[in-house]
This record gives sequence, structure tokens and C-alpha cells, in this order.
Amino acid sequence: MDIVHYYLKLSSHFASEKLNSPIPVTMQELTGIWECTRRNAQLLVRKLREQAYIDWDSGRGRGNLSTLVLKKDREGIRIGRAQELALKGQVVQAFAVLEPRELHAQFADWLAGQFGAQYSADEKDVLRFPFYRPVLDLDPLHVIRRTEAHLVRQLFNTLVEYHAESESVKPSLAHYWEHNPSWTEWTFYLRKGVWFHHGSRMTAADVVFTFQRIMDIEPPDWVTSNVLRLEARSEHVFSITLKEPNALLPHILALERFSIVPKHVRQVSRDRDFRSMPVGTGPFRMVENNEVNMILEAHERYHEGRPLIDRVEIWVWPDYQEHLISGSSILRESKPQYVDESHSADHAKMITQLEDGSSMLSLNTFKTGPLQDIRIRQAIHMAINRIDMIRTLGGRRQQPASSFHPGNYDDQYGSAVDLDTAAELVQASGYGGETLLLETYEMKSNREDAEWIRACCGAIGLNVEIRIRPIRELTDSECISQADMIFAGEVLGEEPTVELIGMYLSHHGYIRNHLDLKSRDWMDRLVKAALAEPNLQARRTILERIEEKLRQEYKVLFIYHSRQTVGFDPALNGMTMNAWGRIDYKNVWIKH
Repeated sequence: MDIVHYYLKLSSHFASEKLNSPIPVTMQELTGIWECTRRNAQLLVRKLREQAYIDWDSGRGRGNLSTLVLKKDREGIRIGRAQELALKGQVVQAFAVLEPRELHAQFADWLAGQFGAQYSADEKDVLRFPFYRPVLDLDPLHVIRRTEAHLVRQLFNTLVEYHAESESVKPSLAHYWEHNPSWTEWTFYLRKGVWFHHGSRMTAADVVFTFQRIMDIEPPDWVTSNVLRLEARSEHVFSITLKEPNALLPHILALERFSIVPKHVRQVSRDRDFRSMPVGTGPFRMVENNEVNMILEAHERYHEGRPLIDRVEIWVWPDYQEHLISGSSILRESKPQYVDESHSADHAKMITQLEDGSSMLSLNTFKTGPLQDIRIRQAIHMAINRIDMIRTLGGRRQQPASSFHPGNYDDQYGSAVDLDTAAELVQASGYGGETLLLETYEMKSNREDAEWIRACCGAIGLNVEIRIRPIRELTDSECISQADMIFAGEVLGEEPTVELIGMYLSHHGYIRNHLDLKSRDWMDRLVKAALAEPNLQARRTILERIEEKLRQEYKVLFIYHSRQTVGFDPALNGMTMNAWGRIDYKNVWIKH
């Protein structure tokens, strides 16, 4: 029996009455307020009186008036109940208790103080922060978003790791590897004494299973479709034979989707949903993950050394930025939280960097329709004023883009805004008013960007319809091929050349599915050359040829680069930002 719930219903009904003032009432009236039987109403009155929520003087005889006195402030109780729910990670439910909204600012102020560096009652160092959505799909096989990719890094390991600072591949689960002169046979020597979170030791059989699992998906993965043979030569030696040379195999195997999973993953899945509660060898293990919160705890037997922090808690709070910025009198940046740095408090430390990658508009030249005409594609490019877009929409939008890489920016690309010429190009093309379908995936900023692009197209006479899909739907090749345009962001990760190769070859990629067959074949030949090129600069040069052709033919329109920002409590140490704009938790520690 939730006494607080029934007291709030009672006090809401008598909202005009003052505290500690007598209110005449009948038991019949209480049964209506509480929607219960007379017997339950009598029980509730007794409980509320015992717990000092009310005073009660019973009227004599059925139908006679009794006297009710409300003793506890309704707003204070609501705040207390909201705090109780929040401390269980149920932030959305906590705000629901506070309707109407007058109490939101007060509660948000309190809630902000619960984030950042915390020292729990069980003497654990806790890093706690809000996130706007649940993260329930953490199987490496299905990673498609940056947050998921980042969390997979906390839960799993790959055979090797790419280090951007040295532009080289370093050991991880494999301590050494070698290849034959033709780059077709690779052997990896595994660390000993590596433990999965559920208590089994990792062996070469787990590595073989991981690769076989990826090979079994449809359509086949662009990497594993080149695999001729997998072999566990011993408990700690794994070999892979390829059909065609791949000089970049270790770089590719550092990608999140090649994280090693236990060979008995099906057995593990009987006790837990592997997608939301995965089991890996990484520095943290998952102990809770649902619609309201996620809890990671340090992996005590982690082979690279136990993390310095004991627990990471992520509370799902869909509107956290709006509540903290507009609703709270104090914005506390004592957490990894991705907000506009202009809102940061004086006491917060900040890390910021320009994201390596770009938002882009992929134009479908495979589909029959107006976009087959280069004049329409050029007109759309000329209609989009990137500088105005960034200035007006703000947020994380930072710099106009002319490439996937911020360092390759050409200011002539984004300054070619000319609505009159764009409208003339549309007229000259013979465009007949057909509706162009612009699709993007669910995210507030994506919706804003899509609306901006539609308005730009409308200004030159193009009719555009926007469709917002769940991101998983936009990985389906049929959905991609139906769209005339797709707006999305591409983050290039730690090793941009490998990410670009994957983007161009992926069966789920927007660019690949939007290219005509001739252009796709031309791109594939260059990508094949890049895969056989061990020299980083030579590989970059090959990939820049692809980008230049996409740009010249207006098949991809680059829009803007984003700013990655993290504000955090000065008590947090070891805070470094990765390519995804997130903090790697393993080296974080709290100075008490």
C-alpha cells in the first residue's frame, strides 16, 4: 500500500484547504477520492493517521461528517517522492510525480547535485551522469551509434587497438601477430589469463566463434566475406586465411564490431538478454541495464589492471539539458554531459574538440527521379547556407564542412550560396514538382537540420517531404534505396581511413546504396587499392579521390562539423576524450 500516493490524491482533492485546518468529510466521500471500498478507505485513514500524515476525528454513525486535518505539505512530499524515485535511477517517473511543472526547477537543482563524482554509502567511487535515452543494444555485432560504440569499448576488448596519437596498432587481447608476404595469412598470439565477466577464460576458440558469428549474418560482412579459413591452432594461437590480400587487417580488427565474445554466448543468453546485458572481457561489467538506468561495475580480474573507479551509473533523463539549463538556477557541470559550453558553470573543467567526421546529405542517384540530374543536386548544394544554419540552429554545430575531415575545409565550397542561380538550375532541369523524400533518424538535432534543408529546397522550388525513422530502420538497404536524400552524421573514430573504407563498402551504408552501379564499381576498385596499401598517407590519398568525386558530382553534400564538449567536476581525474566525444572510464579516478 503506497501511503504517499493516497495522501497526494487526498491533498490534491482538498488543494484549496490550508494545512492543519479541519475539513469536514464523510467516509463515502473518501471512497470516491481514492476509488476504493469503504473498508479500504477505513484502512487508509488508520495508516495515514499512524504515520502522522493526517489527524482524524470520526463522526458518529453512518453518513455523519468526520473531521480531517492534512498535516504534511503536498509539495514537500512530492519533492521527497521524486527524490526517492530519482535515487533508484527512475528520473522520468520522478518528474511525472512533480506535475504540474512549478516544482521542476527546484527538483532539477537538487538532481544536478546527484551527478558527477559521488562517494556511495558502501564506500564506492561512483561516476554518475544523465543520458537522454536508454542504451539497450550493446551486442558488438549490431553497433551503429557512437554511444553504443563507446560503451562496447568499456565492456569488451578487440584483438588489437588502434592508437591515434602514434597512428599505429597496439596489442590488446593479442600480444603479437604476424603475416605472410602476400598479406593473406595472419596469425595472432593471445594473452593468457584473460577472463570474461561471467568467469570463463578466453581462448582461441572464443575468437573463432566471434568471427564465425559475424560471418553468419546476412548480407555478409564486407570484412569476413574475404575470409577463407579460421583456425584455433592452440588455446592461445589463432590464424585467419584470406581470399584476397588485406594489409589493413589489424586496423580493421580494432573496430568495435570485432570485439571478442564468449563462445557459449547462447548459454549466457539463457540467463540474460545479451544485447542489453552483454558479457565481455573489458574493464567494466554490466550489472543492470533497462529503460531507466544502466550500471557498470569494475571488472576485478581485468587483464590490463582493475579500473580506478568502482561504478559508473547512467540515469535515463530525456530532457536533462532543458531541465538543467532553463529550469535550474544553477547548472552543475559535475558530470560528463554534452552541452553547449556557453552554459557551463565557472567551477567546471571543460574538454572540447572538433569532431573528425561530418554531417552530410546523401543524394540518391541510383533511384530513378529528379536527382539523376546533376543540376538538381547542384541546386540543393547552392541553396544550403551552412554558415546561417550553424548560427541560427546553434548547439553542437560548429564549422561548415566541405569534407569528412575538418582539416580539409575549403571555404569556397560552403560560400557558393546563390538562390537565384539555384532556382534557374531547377527550372532548366525540367523539374515537374515531384516530391523528394528526405529521411533521417530520430534525434532532435536531426529533425531541426532536416527542416532547415527542406526550407532551403522550398526556396528554390523543390518540394521535399521529411520522414523520421528509428535509426535501425535506416540501416536497411531497401529503406535507404527508397529515400531520395538521407541526412546523417558520420564520425570517423580513431582510425579514419578504416572507418571510411567500412562506410564505402558496407551493405548498410547510405553512400553505397545511393550510388549508380558504374560509380559503385569505380569506388570499389579504389577501396580495394586502399585495403592493399599499408602506408597511411598513400591510403589517405586514395580515399581523398573518392571523396573528391562524390563532392564534384554533388552525390554527397557536406554540411557541418560538430563540437564535442565534456564538462566535469574538478574532483574527477584522468578525464580524456576519445574520438566519439566520450570519456574512457577505465582511467577516471576521484580525488576525495
